[in-house]
Amino acid sequence: MFKLKLFLLLFICSILVLSGINQRYALACELIEYSSFSEISPNVFASPSFNSEQKEKLISTINLGKSRVDNTFGHMISNPKVVIAANDIEASYFGSNSYGNALLTPLGQCIVFGPKGQNVDVVAHEYTHAEVHYRVGWLNHLLNVPIWFNEGVALLVDFRKPYLLENIDLSMEEIDDVKSNSFNFSISSYQASRALVDDIDKSKFYRNLEKLKQGQDINSVFFL
Repeated sequence: MFKLKLFLLLFICSILVLSGINQRYALACELIEYSSFSEISPNVFASPSFNSEQKEKLISTINLGKSRVDNTFGHMISNPKVVIAANDIEASYFGSNSYGNALLTPLGQCIVFGPKGQNVDVVAHEYTHAEVHYRVGWLNHLLNVPIWFNEGVALLVDFRKPYLLENIDLSMEEIDDVKSNSFNFSISSYQASRALVDDIDKSKFYRNLEKLKQGQDINSVFFL
């Protein structure tokens, strides 16, 4: 038992070292209260560059995105910290691109929205990442939830045109290929991921995530 605990401790430490950059961004997020960003809603922090009217609009967008996730899968129980950047430089400080990024670490979940990601689609997308991570746990998420699955389910609440099923024109070989090869974050990879999860029972999604948390195989749980 001691050797097992020691092995797990060393394994986790090695992951933390290897993901040091992500941990730096996550730490910056965790310390956001001590920055110039203001808390405009519980656990939601916005750049000081936003005026009062813009902040109200951001709050509304966040709430609409969360409601879309609730209406699709059921009530969310995660409560990620959210950082809303006014420009690309601010977003990059927290490890995000112009759209958004979910930092999913042992510290918890932190979502960063860049200037192009302050819309309902990206908000719902990133909140779904945070919810999946919260429900299955950090280590289980890291080891047992493939990127293509994570992105596919997030696209179930992301209605941007390139990712709508009717706009996806890929062969079955191209779709299946994303499961066996590294996810390269191209539009076609996202499209393939979206197609692969189309038959998931959304009403049982959270219950099935609980099965993953308990150690069941993702392919058997979701019939992938």
